[in-house]
Amino acid sequence: MVKSDNIKKLLENGLEALRKNKNEKAIEYFESVIAIDSDNTMAWNNKGVSLRKLGRLEDALNCYNKALSIDPDLTRALLNKARVLKMQKKFDIALFTYEDILELDPEHPIALEEGERVRNLLSRRAQQPQVEELSKQEIEEKKIFQERNEELIEFLEESRKSIIDSVDKIEEIFTSGIKEEALEHRDRIVNALVSFNEQLLNRIKNISDEFITLDFEEEIRELIDNWDTFKDEKIKELKKLN
Repeated sequence: MVKSDNIKKLLENGLEALRKNKNEKAIEYFESVIAIDSDNTMAWNNKGVSLRKLGRLEDALNCYNKALSIDPDLTRALLNKARVLKMQKKFDIALFTYEDILELDPEHPIALEEGERVRNLLSRRAQQPQVEELSKQEIEEKKIFQERNEELIEFLEESRKSIIDSVDKIEEIFTSGIKEEALEHRDRIVNALVSFNEQLLNRIKNISDEFITLDFEEEIRELIDNWDTFKDEKIKELKKLN
């Protein structure tokens, strides 16, 4: 029981560090779990996520493969593996990995969506069969990626500030005693956040269609993850007002 409780606590600490982007610390926690239980797939998988966030793609891939050697049906590790393969521009292998997920779960929404995006990217690449042309395209797309990425970062930063201001005002109204008005504003903001997130994902998908040498959405995965964390925290904060 003590061993089990210790592993649970270490995993919780690791996931919390991962959520806060304290990736080196997260790795320490997950390695502590592995030292106790070398077959802990959750620790191997999340150690891989931490390494991926640090840009250590090959090391991350090794962790996902280790988790899959223990449990070949671990869809989360398969999904993370596919994403790293895309970042390494191994799109064919990434597509096979998405297909492995769909064999386990034919309705897996993320695998369906991301697998289709890779399929479309490979189709666009096939229209540029010459290696020289692809190399030129890759150089040009690096410039475009930088522009689109900077635009998105600026857009999300402005949105983040606006959302923080709105949430602060609602909490101020609530604590002043005008609860009914505050709750009406809260519901509108929560709905607006959900709608905004859908529009954001559509915008990212449209930008992704501009590229044939990289998967734009995968390249900005950390930006998306950080936004999702912020969004979920603000919705949770608002829902505490009752």
